[in-house]
Amino acid sequence: MRPREPLAYALGVTRELRRLLTIAGPAVWLMVGVPVLVRGSPEHWRLWSWAGAYLAFAVSLWLSLRTERRIFLFTQTASVIALVLIMCDGFEGALLVLVALQLSARLGRRAGLLAVAAQSVALGAAIAVHWNGSAAPLLALPYLGFQLLAFFAAEGMERLEAARELQLENSRLEERLRISRELHDRLGHHLTALNLNLEVAARAENRQALEAARAVGKTLLQETRAAVAELREPERLDVCGALRTLAEELPGLQVHVTAPAALRLRDPRPALTVLRCAQEIVTNALRHAGTQNLWLELTQEDGRLSLSARDDGRGVSEFRAGNGLRGMRERVESAGGTLFVETAAGKGFSLRAELPVRGRP
Repeated sequence: MRPREPLAYALGVTRELRRLLTIAGPAVWLMVGVPVLVRGSPEHWRLWSWAGAYLAFAVSLWLSLRTERRIFLFTQTASVIALVLIMCDGFEGALLVLVALQLSARLGRRAGLLAVAAQSVALGAAIAVHWNGSAAPLLALPYLGFQLLAFFAAEGMERLEAARELQLENSRLEERLRISRELHDRLGHHLTALNLNLEVAARAENRQALEAARAVGKTLLQETRAAVAELREPERLDVCGALRTLAEELPGLQVHVTAPAALRLRDPRPALTVLRCAQEIVTNALRHAGTQNLWLELTQEDGRLSLSARDDGRGVSEFRAGNGLRGMRERVESAGGTLFVETAAGKGFSLRAELPVRGRP
């Protein structure tokens, strides 16, 4: 026997609106009913009938919040009209305000406003039947205003909730993009170096290249383990040392690094961006440029951190950015910096990344 699934909350009703109705609904319901039940009526059948309609409204409101069935909006309205017809106290229209709070999310603006108008007309008609025609507009019109206020307030809450959801979704997408860039920049370089060392070892049975490949494999594992730690504690990043390490693990490419002994940064995130750019530059030089030498220069002056790179490769006459360079540009621009790229056939490839930084006091 399949277990019963728990009842789901109504679609379209936001968390804030549901919380408001859960708290304010019973409060309004009690304020409308308690005075009538305490005062009573000499006609017991009328009091019991009123109490039945009163309880019917509470059950309908609960079911409306717990399900997505619109029929319970109708039963709430019908219960209010029944209350007025049986024993009008003058405050039953406050319950229609609770109905109006639900109409925008459940029916939309046009249908919801028509429902507000219809139940206001029904309220006025019931008051006219129970009392007289002159009393109907005196009570129905103010409650119409309260219903419209509740309707548009609920609509505003829905829009605010939708904006929050959109912002959250954009944050999730931005985080996915950041992680994809981080994986590409951080692991792609080491995997390329590992592959090149293994190829050299396979062709020449070079034990030295095999040891280098093994060392790169260990570095790759360490990089993977350290990625989260560096993202959480970027102060630990030694970008100058990391740039010099790039030159020690690549066969067939001489990387010449010019960098200060240390950087004085209050915010180390630009240094992390520079390191990822340098790794991507080295990886591209190995894969595409056909270079023998690559020069990297890191400088910090006038509140800017700059990475300049050039190689002695073939270059291209028509340049098209690949995934790595697009990710590099996105990373630099997201940090408030700029990226300049120059290349031409027979003139190699040059790049300059500049990022604003704050120096340590």
